[in-house]
Amino acid sequence: MSEFLGNAQGAQAALYETPKTSALLLFTDLTQLSPGQAVLVAVSVLLVGTVLRTCWGTDGQRRNKVKLRAEFTPGKVYYHAPPPVKAIPCLTPFGMKLETYLRMADIPYEPVYGWSMGPKGKIPWIEYNGEAMGDSGLIIEFLNREKGVDLNQSLSDADKAVSRAFTKMGEENTYWGGARYRWIDNFDTVHEVLEVSWIVKVLGLLRPVRSTIRENMWAHGIGRHSRDEIEGIVEKDIKAVSTFLGTKPYLMGDEPTEADAALFGQLAEACFAFPGSYMERLVTVDCPNLQAYVNRMKNRYWPDWDELTNKTPIQS
Repeated sequence: MSEFLGNAQGAQAALYETPKTSALLLFTDLTQLSPGQAVLVAVSVLLVGTVLRTCWGTDGQRRNKVKLRAEFTPGKVYYHAPPPVKAIPCLTPFGMKLETYLRMADIPYEPVYGWSMGPKGKIPWIEYNGEAMGDSGLIIEFLNREKGVDLNQSLSDADKAVSRAFTKMGEENTYWGGARYRWIDNFDTVHEVLEVSWIVKVLGLLRPVRSTIRENMWAHGIGRHSRDEIEGIVEKDIKAVSTFLGTKPYLMGDEPTEADAALFGQLAEACFAFPGSYMERLVTVDCPNLQAYVNRMKNRYWPDWDELTNKTPIQS
């Protein structure tokens, strides 16, 4: 038995040393490669290149393979998002943003509830005329062009700049406060919020998501701050929106614009999906004009809110 193990270990070492030696020669002197090593290096390069092209594409962007429907209605948007829960029609603010936009723009769409990721490895995403598209902001830009929609037509260039600044503050800054609150500080309650089955909790299937959120926050930079520092940043963001909104019915004036879809998505999460949190307190107590704003958007564009939040089954 020991001889067998010794031979097996020797063979394993030889398999390891061959590519290692070839790699070293590849970065030192190519002329020293034997024919066998040269073939091994060539095959390795082709294999790695194929994997990289498949996963990242020729433009260096990460791709996620998605399954598209075989039949579709031309011009119809198939909107992929997490299923509604009792707290809110969509637990991602970007889903609330995108679906609110579709309603504001009167664009026909069909919701497809589930947890499948889109081509950019994110959710929500859409199918349109047999193609998959990801990122709520880019989807909205595409649909504006495709459908001739302009929710910002009443705004000056200066107003559009302000509108974009508030949108990006909410999505690239404030959002992470909610992500930390749900996935880091209150992970023990996330299963109830998501309304997933008990087996998901027992098997710890959401722990990788928590790790990914933590890593993304660190890479973003905001994850390097303490909990108190992040909450202070979010408080300043929310109060800035409240101050700018003032007594106006919508962010930029008397009628809603594109930014309202984005900000409603962020603020609705704080109002309905973070009960007892500092974010809920900020929106409902410290800044009551924001709570009135959220209810105004909700009543205008989500008449089916109560129906949706009465638990909609996931489509297979």
